[in-house]
Amino acid sequence: MNLDIEGFHTWLQTKTGALPDPDALLISQYARWTHLNRMRHLESTGALKKGTFLAAKQSTTMAIGFLDHLRARGHCLQECTQHDVDSWLAEGPTTRSLARSFVRWAIEHGHLPAVEFPYRTAQTTPVISQAQRLAHIRALADPSAPIPGAQRVAALFLLLYGQPLTRISRMSLDQVHDTGDRLTVAFTNDRLEIPPPFDEIVRAHLNALPNTNTSAHRQNTWLFPGTRPGQHMHQNSIMMALRERGIEILGARNAALRALVLEMPAPVVADALHYSYSVTDRHRRDAGATFTDYITSRSTGP
Repeated sequence: MNLDIEGFHTWLQTKTGALPDPDALLISQYARWTHLNRMRHLESTGALKKGTFLAAKQSTTMAIGFLDHLRARGHCLQECTQHDVDSWLAEGPTTRSLARSFVRWAIEHGHLPAVEFPYRTAQTTPVISQAQRLAHIRALADPSAPIPGAQRVAALFLLLYGQPLTRISRMSLDQVHDTGDRLTVAFTNDRLEIPPPFDEIVRAHLNALPNTNTSAHRQNTWLFPGTRPGQHMHQNSIMMALRERGIEILGARNAALRALVLEMPAPVVADALHYSYSVTDRHRRDAGATFTDYITSRSTGP
């Protein structure tokens, strides 16, 4: 069996094992009929790709979330109303639209009334609220939360510094510098201090780097080492882990950048975080910042 198909099957058993029996049976049937059958067909034609496995996991995760949403509203699947669907789409991240596949399957098989589940049109600039961003940060800073160290640090670099996952996944160890009193991170030539309590989260990750306990990995230079010797963690692995925790990647990055340009001049943010001036200036305008142009302020300042 293809390793991705076997991995999805194992992942599905773990996921459904934590669900109430009726939900576990329904999700298992959906995942097998919709995703496993499709994976096996693609494998037989030589068209199975890594993205198929990742998309199946996310779609199934959103299906489980939709069932949880109904239960929180006091409804079982057979009692689902259009209002339940509308509130599911309106009150959460755009990734909730991925439950559409499950809803359509459930309707076709008589598990769900005939409700409409429209395609969700993404905003021109997806962005989560600052309240949502801060809630994610608080959850990551909770030492009792069972979150792997690599996920914590990657998510913090996304939510605190607005770094894209393509850049985060490729970070090297020398981008983080620890003097004992001060921990800094560099995304450009500028070093930024990582404030408490986030500095201790990064230190804990550095002290327990995964996938470095074999001879092939001892020369690791990556902040997020992958499972293959000499390779960094793939950005898709980080993406899926964070999305399963309810973090909307692009919306979170945009929210972080908007918060930063409200605290500092946009060109300073651009220089420190490896963005163009046009990008950070757009976020400044979108955030409604009142800063005057940085270059002008330097030339006319005291």
